[in-house]
Amino acid sequence: MTPAIVAAVERVEIAIVGSGVIGSATARALGARGVPAVLLEQFDLGHARGSSHGATRIFRFSYPDPGYVRMAVIAREAWARLQDDAGEELLVMTGGLDAGPGASACAAALKECGVQHTWLAAGELPARFPGIAARPGERMLFQADSGVLLAGRAVAALHRLASRDGVSIRAQTRVLGIEPQGERVLLRTPAGEISARVAVIAAGGWNEALLARAVARVPRLTATLQQLRYFSPRTASDDWPTLIEWPAEGLNWYIVPVAGDAPGVKVAAHIRGRTVDPSAGPFSEIDRALEDEAEKYVRRRLPGLVPAGFGAETCLYTMTCDEHFVLDREGPIVVGGGGSGHAFKFGPLLGEMLADLALGKETRIPRQRFSLSRPGLSP
Repeated sequence: MTPAIVAAVERVEIAIVGSGVIGSATARALGARGVPAVLLEQFDLGHARGSSHGATRIFRFSYPDPGYVRMAVIAREAWARLQDDAGEELLVMTGGLDAGPGASACAAALKECGVQHTWLAAGELPARFPGIAARPGERMLFQADSGVLLAGRAVAALHRLASRDGVSIRAQTRVLGIEPQGERVLLRTPAGEISARVAVIAAGGWNEALLARAVARVPRLTATLQQLRYFSPRTASDDWPTLIEWPAEGLNWYIVPVAGDAPGVKVAAHIRGRTVDPSAGPFSEIDRALEDEAEKYVRRRLPGLVPAGFGAETCLYTMTCDEHFVLDREGPIVVGGGGSGHAFKFGPLLGEMLADLALGKETRIPRQRFSLSRPGLSP
């Protein structure tokens, strides 16, 4: 009888699961520090089944929470370092507006953090941003440091830099299971087993399933389906800022100006969409009722856009119960995720934080609110 051949277990220093902005930023941060690492992605790089694909995202300092304002200020520095290293523009500065009752809370948080901002009266808006309509007597908060992140290009740059610095990037490598084994962790893939000193799990909507037997308190992470639509500007010469509506009730709309590869101005609602199993994607179905609401919003608030939308897209949010991220370590496992629809702007900073955790260091940002053990995060 021929003895069975047992495949050798590959031993690595750090394994990162997931090549979205968080996992890729972690890989780039570790590579830049000379740490041997492998990045595992179950699909092709840049795939459209998660949360990091597409042309653009908003970058902003404006939050109603001073903690996130401070993080955004530090993240801006991290984006600047990434741009310099990549040798290409990844953040286009446009300025940003906040409208609605929630804008006052944003102004208070900006003031507490010493971030410059100003209010624009309704009469000032037509000359400054003619494509946006103000209601009689309305004022909007303006913050000059807002802009547009070139999302797809940024993730590709992170891959390129991580690879340059020695990170092994393996697309089409699905992680089937994760098992802590003392001071190390075993990852099972169709190609064989990998034993890592530390595994960073940053797989978006797949995180909860991957962590089911890997950590004591499995975080409740809900994948929801989001949709967006592009609209054409009536006049190419108009300046467009980012815009976020903070209403007392109703949909929380946001707009992203044309930049990079975007075919038009992006208009979408930040909502908890329909819960989905991310493994059932990619998703193409569009909620017609929400489409109609978007066109009504454009007619009402954005006269500088042609009100017939085009180019509908979908993506996933991975929601936590409190919409704070998960950035924590348990034994040899580091967890990064729960972006809840607002993590991309912090991408390079979150990568640096997760790299710190993987190396046993404390993070630059206090992370109590991002803990695996916080109340309500686990079932």
